[in-house]
Amino acid sequence: MKTQGPILGVSLYSFTNEWQQRLYTLESMVAKVAELGLGPAVEVVGFQSFREYPNISDEFARRFRDLLDKYELVLSSLGGNLDYGLRRDRFLNNDEILDYVERQLVSARKMGFPVLRMVTGISSDIYEQLVPIAEREGVHIGCEVHSPQTTQSPAVISLLELIERLQTPNLGFVPDFGASMTSIAEGQWSGPRAGGVPEELIERTKEIWRTVDAGPERFAAAHAVWDEYGVSPGMAGRLHTVISMNGRMPVEDWAVLLPYTRHCHGKFYHVDESGQEPSIDYQAIMELLKREGYTGTVSAEWEGHAFTEEPIGFREVQAWNAMCSRILAAAEAPTA
Repeated sequence: MKTQGPILGVSLYSFTNEWQQRLYTLESMVAKVAELGLGPAVEVVGFQSFREYPNISDEFARRFRDLLDKYELVLSSLGGNLDYGLRRDRFLNNDEILDYVERQLVSARKMGFPVLRMVTGISSDIYEQLVPIAEREGVHIGCEVHSPQTTQSPAVISLLELIERLQTPNLGFVPDFGASMTSIAEGQWSGPRAGGVPEELIERTKEIWRTVDAGPERFAAAHAVWDEYGVSPGMAGRLHTVISMNGRMPVEDWAVLLPYTRHCHGKFYHVDESGQEPSIDYQAIMELLKREGYTGTVSAEWEGHAFTEEPIGFREVQAWNAMCSRILAAAEAPTA
């Protein structure tokens, strides 16, 4: 017996290269998403796409809702953010953080987003204070679990305990599948190679990523090797980002968060000629979502702009959509 599975869609973040090269306006980008059938669900990063953000006027919100209605698309998640360093003299205090996130919740409600994606690093105490605001606005706060975090990270465990205690539908998680990589996308090594990093060092870094599990130990082992090769601090930072952005958490570990999840980030870097993402086991991910009865949204989140400026986001997302649709169509849900 087959049952309803996840709702596929796209994050406009996938088209970062197209944005930066000014190939599309917001309306023409939304129109292209509809034309190519990459919805129905659309995710937008607030600070990337909305000039007014985090304060959205009623007039802009109305025009934006009309735009989505025009192309028969629905909204999945608004990508929010928290910049602790907005002030020059000090970090934001708790009251300022609450105000900053509250404005984003209000904007999400105005535009019709059911989920506001936020970072997991905000303390559980602050999230507990944000819950009544989210309930008032009718918006679900989804805390992104992003590599190098895992379901076993202290911040994630703390949030899970809070959610289970409060039993509120307005606080949960946004899993980012980049935390469950089978290998580092090959394109991510193009920058270090162009910067003169020898192939031997890249291979040793890959081996550390494959074999050293814990984050601190992995980073310490990698930095020791980079020091051995005399890698500059700047290049070491780039290499650190590569091994940090790609996690090795088992796919099955996501199951514990799915009861509190309404939206997922379908991170990917490339779908090859065989219709597979070589660095992420989407077969296992999509089958897990269907098996666990997840019926929320999943946004294609192409992050190839990390290593190429080619405006190929639409092509890549088309391939991702076809891959996930094929897997979900074939996946069997468990029988009662």
